[in-house]
Amino acid sequence: MKMSKRIIIVDDEADINTVLREIFESNGFTVDSFDNPHDALENFKPHFYDLLILDIKMPEMNGFSFYREIKKLDEKMKVCILTAAEINYGEYSNILSSLPDNCIIQKPVANEDLLKIINEVMECDHK
Repeated sequence: MKMSKRIIIVDDEADINTVLREIFESNGFTVDSFDNPHDALENFKPHFYDLLILDIKMPEMNGFSFYREIKKLDEKMKVCILTAAEINYGEYSNILSSLPDNCIIQKPVANEDLLKIINEVMECDHK
C-alpha cells in the first residue's frame, strides 16, 4: 500500500488553509494546517512531513523566520512559498536561492496549477 504524502501548511488566513486542505486531501495528500506559526512550530514533527507550504506575511513571525526555525529542526524539509505578498529578494536571497524556481508560488493560483507544482516538487530532490 502506498503511503500518502504529508504536507504541513502554515498560513495566517484560516480560509486559505481550509481551501488548501480540501484541495490536497481530495487529491490523496495527508494535511496538517496551522494559521499560527507558533502553533505550527510547537506541533512540528521533524522528518514526518514531505513538504511545507508557507505564507510570507504573517503576524508575530513572518514566513522567512519560520523557515529558519523549521530548517533547524529538519534541514531536509522541502519548502514552497505560497504568497500574495511582494518578496524582498535582496533581503532574503539566501533563503530564496535555496528554493527551486517553481517553489515560489504567487497567489492566486489555479488549483490544477498548484497541484501540478506540488506534485513536481514532491518528485524532485531539493532541500
